[in-house]
Amino acid sequence: MYCCISGKTPEEPVVSRKSGHLFERRLIVKYIEANGTCPVTGDALSVDDLQPVQTSKTVQPRPPAATSVPGLLALFQNEWDSLMLETYTLRQHLETVRQELSHTLYQHDAACRVIARLIKERDGARSALAQASVSGGASSSGSMEVDQAAAPAAAGLTDNDIAVLTETSTKLSSARKHRKISKTVASP
Repeated sequence: MYCCISGKTPEEPVVSRKSGHLFERRLIVKYIEANGTCPVTGDALSVDDLQPVQTSKTVQPRPPAATSVPGLLALFQNEWDSLMLETYTLRQHLETVRQELSHTLYQHDAACRVIARLIKERDGARSALAQASVSGGASSSGSMEVDQAAAPAAAGLTDNDIAVLTETSTKLSSARKHRKISKTVASP
């Protein structure tokens, strides 16, 4: 049982219902898609005209080059060369992935440090603001000493300062909401 196109034992044999010839399925499907005819008889043929043949999976016979010792050595040498080439390619890919991972972990660590520093600064500013509003600036014996020349006569924030802070916060928040995020920074 040999394929009429390749002349080899087919791995997935099919028979043409019209001509009765045996083919390798992948080869005859490509041929039918390209030409629409049977390669042996030239009659019109479609994929629906092919009948699969139920066979047991047998071991392919050795090629003639694998029947002698020099042929086997050449076959093993070719297999070894292809294996070493694949190993080299995989090692290069592994090194590239390691470098990308190292760079990404470095960026993550730097981002975590920046976030921790900002949280510490935020908490410090909140506590300083809370102490400033509680103490009212009346006594200089507290934990926060204020230079008399730089300190205003009234304690805490004035209404004008609060209005400026609120306006700036609103402007920055609205700009942040409408800002387009680059596709290289984040992906959905």
